[in-house]
Amino acid sequence: MAMYIGIASKMLIGSIGIFILIRLLGKKAMSELTPFDLLYILILGALVEEALYDDKVNVFHIVFALVLWGAVVYIIEKFLEKTERISTLVQGKPSILIEKGKLNLEELENNHFDMEQLRSMLRQNDCYSIYDAYYAILEVNGGLTVIKKDQEEVLTFLLLEEGKIKLNVLNSINKDEKWLREELTEQGYHNIENILYCEWNMNKEKLLIETYDQAVSKNIAIDD
Repeated sequence: MAMYIGIASKMLIGSIGIFILIRLLGKKAMSELTPFDLLYILILGALVEEALYDDKVNVFHIVFALVLWGAVVYIIEKFLEKTERISTLVQGKPSILIEKGKLNLEELENNHFDMEQLRSMLRQNDCYSIYDAYYAILEVNGGLTVIKKDQEEVLTFLLLEEGKIKLNVLNSINKDEKWLREELTEQGYHNIENILYCEWNMNKEKLLIETYDQAVSKNIAIDD
């Protein structure tokens, strides 16, 4: 009887611990999880699973392991936020499968996509012909973002995030850091560290900028 009580208590504490850690590390839909997110969730589950049937492991050991692993994940995520190249290596980067209405054969091959797979994912985005797609971007989570030819104006590229220039994005639109800094200076932004985000609308050839001072920093309730 004591064995079953021990297993039940470990399962309860482990489940609560995993739930709390996932909530603390951020809200994400399952479809938005990156490979790194999936890895740490799998390891969390494995920690609890291994502990359930090991008599030498008690509830306090489980709590210690979850707290330790949660701290490690938090430190890694904060490090990745500050280091673009390593973040791209660990979490991957989006791939442009269709660019300005033309298929990108190299990216299709790199991501092991055939025409029928691409057509299937386009249909899931209400685009029923490859011809109608202006941009198709394979996201890090495996989802496909589709911009149709009648939606060209909505396409933007994130060039700067939390004061950090995204060089790989600049390269993808055939721009460089010098160009971005000159454009920002012309618009009166002399310190990029004060910029929360900067997007580039390619069709309008316009920068969309918001600084930390312009952003809202408070909890907003949407339900009673």
